[in-house]
Amino acid sequence: MRRNLVILIASLGVALAAVPQDGRGTIPAGTVIRVRTNEKIDTNNAAVGRTFFGTVADDAMDTHGTIVIPRGATAELAVTGVSKHQFTLDLAAITANGRRYAVTSSSQTISGTQKPGIGKNKRTAKFLGGGAAGGSVIGAIAGGGTGALIGGLVGAGAGAGAQSLTRDKAAKVPEESLLSFRLEYPLVAR
Repeated sequence: MRRNLVILIASLGVALAAVPQDGRGTIPAGTVIRVRTNEKIDTNNAAVGRTFFGTVADDAMDTHGTIVIPRGATAELAVTGVSKHQFTLDLAAITANGRRYAVTSSSQTISGTQKPGIGKNKRTAKFLGGGAAGGSVIGAIAGGGTGALIGGLVGAGAGAGAQSLTRDKAAKVPEESLLSFRLEYPLVAR
């Protein structure tokens, strides 16, 4: 009987030690963790499952004001989705005070810009007009009036091609950028 009582008391002590005491050491859900990236991230180097590293930009505290995750702690950003013009990052883990904590947070979707195609904006006029003017001048020097006409048509075609090649912008996060992630579940530090 005495042995059972000792085991019960020891088990109760272990169980109580595992339960955080009134929020101490626990960063509540909804807390925003800001991360500064260590390297450039873009659609060219992002692949689903790839991890990028950053540093926590601000101290993260529990409800009592105690620093649980200090500024400068290592953050792991996981790529969870990639397409031609965007990618999605999640804050996957934070390493602080020698311990690694898995994190569940909101995602950050970074999108590039896609400009309208040929014939839909002032940009088209600039590319076509510039190409045609340049082609006409070169054609006139090389072959007179007929050369100017041919050069103008070739230059306009080159301008349209240049606009097509430069209209899409890849999504990117420059090095040293700040990203914000909201904790979906409390982070319990032990």
